[in-house]
Amino acid sequence: MLKGDGKIISTEEAARLLGVSQQSVRKWCQSGKIRAKTTPGGFYKIERSELERFRQEFNMPNLDSNEYVLIIEENQERVKFISGLLEMLDFEVVTADNLIGIGIAIGQTRPSFIISGTSLSKLDLEKVLVSFMESVETKNIPILIISEEGQKLDGIIDQYKSDRKLAVLSEPLDIHQFKRKVEELS
Repeated sequence: MLKGDGKIISTEEAARLLGVSQQSVRKWCQSGKIRAKTTPGGFYKIERSELERFRQEFNMPNLDSNEYVLIIEENQERVKFISGLLEMLDFEVVTADNLIGIGIAIGQTRPSFIISGTSLSKLDLEKVLVSFMESVETKNIPILIISEEGQKLDGIIDQYKSDRKLAVLSEPLDIHQFKRKVEELS
């Protein structure tokens, strides 16, 4: 075991954290820029604190800067558009369009906030909000609801806004307004 925080990661995980290719991480390990142990199988293992040292020395992006956002949406074009906006704001995106997928995504990523569409054939938005309120893991996660053009959500907003950070944007999305709401929620 290496000294330090004890968290050992693979070159694949290091590459993801630094936003570079796995091949780059391997080259840095081979050249000694990143101090790593080699397994009997020839794989590099890097201590998380060593990766942080490397990141600081070479002015790489912050290892912990990315936050997760869960998008609950069935419309894949909308998912792609919203994902692109969030990635430009340095968020990691996970998506789900059913209750099982939502549970798995929340369990694996602990999202900073949730974005949900309103036209969900597999889900009832109000039931989803109720289940979020009843769960210890999700009751404090802020939610941004993106409604269809002309859709009124005043009743839902009034009912759930007092319990959490809740915001609504309507289609068509204004990119600047979207960015402001995301910053308010995160």
